[in-house]
Amino acid sequence: MMTKEFTDSEIRYLRSLRAVDTVTPTRIIYSSEFKKRFLREYLNGKSPSAIFRDAGLPNVIVGRKRIERCTHRWITVEREERAAGAPAPDPDSENVDMLLDETRKLVDDLSAALLRVERIIDMLKREHDQKANRPGGEMRPHPHE
Repeated sequence: MMTKEFTDSEIRYLRSLRAVDTVTPTRIIYSSEFKKRFLREYLNGKSPSAIFRDAGLPNVIVGRKRIERCTHRWITVEREERAAGAPAPDPDSENVDMLLDETRKLVDDLSAALLRVERIIDMLKREHDQKANRPGGEMRPHPHE
């Protein structure tokens, strides 16, 4: 069986996700927070593919087989820990601190993205103004407008 290798852009994307600790061209190491969230949501009845997709890990990038293997491995470990006397995770309990932390990080990420978009808009406006102010640099309307 041949393992699909991730492209450079997929690796950069995967590294940007909180659900991922490490990525190589052939492997993904998931964060412990993601594994805990996965187990909680899975025990609440959510499908593995939906959990991965909601974390930014769609089938098209991660692959169905990887999701199946992770699900099997994480559920097996959880069952073994319960059999060894570890308390079962409460699927209905929400870790408020974790949710607040995730929300703060999301807001920070969105703020940073908004700043990048604003910088791009400013740059494009400056380019537009420079072209419009050049002799013979009249801006022509786009052919589809």
